[in-house]
Amino acid sequence: MDLHPWKLELRLLWRERGAWVALVLLAAALLYGAWNGLALARQQEQLTRGLREQQTGFEDALRGALARGPLDPREVAGAGAVAFLPPAPLPLLATGQADLVPGYDVVNLWRLETPAATQAGLENPAHLLAGRFDLAFVLVWLLPLCLLALLFDLLAGERESGTLRMALAQGVAPARWLARRALARALPALVLACGATWLAGSFGPGDPARLALAVLVVLAYGLFWTALAAAVNAVARSAAGAAMGLGVAWVVLVLVLPTLLNVVVEAVHPTPSRPELLAAARRAAGEAEQRGGELMRSFYRDHPELAPATLQADLAAQLLAVQSEVARAVDPVQRRHEEQLERQQADVARWRFLSPAIAAHEAFTDLAGTGFARLSAYRAQLEGFEDELVDFYAPRIHRGAPVTQDDFLAVPRFTFREEPLAAWALRAGAGALGVVLLAGALALFTAGRLRSAACAL
Repeated sequence: MDLHPWKLELRLLWRERGAWVALVLLAAALLYGAWNGLALARQQEQLTRGLREQQTGFEDALRGALARGPLDPREVAGAGAVAFLPPAPLPLLATGQADLVPGYDVVNLWRLETPAATQAGLENPAHLLAGRFDLAFVLVWLLPLCLLALLFDLLAGERESGTLRMALAQGVAPARWLARRALARALPALVLACGATWLAGSFGPGDPARLALAVLVVLAYGLFWTALAAAVNAVARSAAGAAMGLGVAWVVLVLVLPTLLNVVVEAVHPTPSRPELLAAARRAAGEAEQRGGELMRSFYRDHPELAPATLQADLAAQLLAVQSEVARAVDPVQRRHEEQLERQQADVARWRFLSPAIAAHEAFTDLAGTGFARLSAYRAQLEGFEDELVDFYAPRIHRGAPVTQDDFLAVPRFTFREEPLAAWALRAGAGALGVVLLAGALALFTAGRLRSAACAL
């Protein structure tokens, strides 16, 4: 393709004051969104660093005490353990659920009756589409507005002013001419968006594969809105009509459909309220504490190998029995809550291509490491870690066996296991591919429309 028409279109764009305003506003929004993400990432990093230092100091003190002799297991177990979620791979790209779910959780053997998920549960990702003003918010909400401001009069304005016939008199096919104009005018905004995404990925742990895929998602999403602008211009008879049509399309795709999908999935798969979950935990705890002695006798009947020399009630052992009863009572409500959230997430993933805004936002949060999948994996691994701690300490507490230095080395430690690359790359790649296919369908529609007699000049 000859580069001269591209240069001409860029020069024309350069002279438009409105285009400059739109691009400057986009650049400012991208900068502010990245700064917001950086502020949250640093805040969480500072909090996590302080907790790590406290945990390290406590473990050093405990090692010193154990060097002087064995300790009562009840004292060691009561101190708790901090389970850290590693920093998000691309924290500046999308806040996602990072401001809802902290990057750590304290597991205390004596306070398992309030499950971690009740403190900061996972939410439907569609809720977060209009959440914190971060880089993903700018890319999903404001990038389309900037593109539409640059592209709304691609063809309709030329047709309205009568210059379209003159422009096409040189023998260029209408579809090719429109595609060249659209891509040239969209180029500055796409360069800004992709550049901001790439620079944002240089902060934090970083992940080149995630970052490259995030840039591809930005390009796919930008191409969709470019193709949509071309399609509307192929139909509209005036620049005002094209602007109105594109404005309505933005409202429907970015505002209405995500909200509607959110309402539908919540109606189809309603989640039990957190107050219900907390009430169940407190009710079970009260009932179990009243029956503490009975639970102790029942427990030792089922586990005679753990019975102490005398059956005199031991407060710590009784509390463990109470915790076990509370967990049994709360588990059905907790499981129902998690299953409904998973069903909601599955429905959002299934229907996300009704709106490219949902598909793009889902991909951004997934690639950033602040989406449903990574945080759900953290919660699942945290539950397994709690079980490991109970299995380690419970026999020692029931038997009154002291904790030695060798025992302390064998205490379970939490290590988060990241998803394999294929898992998150497949989800984000499918989102980008779906948006590209939608853009391709719009391009085919536009080409057919321009070839038809209805669009004759």
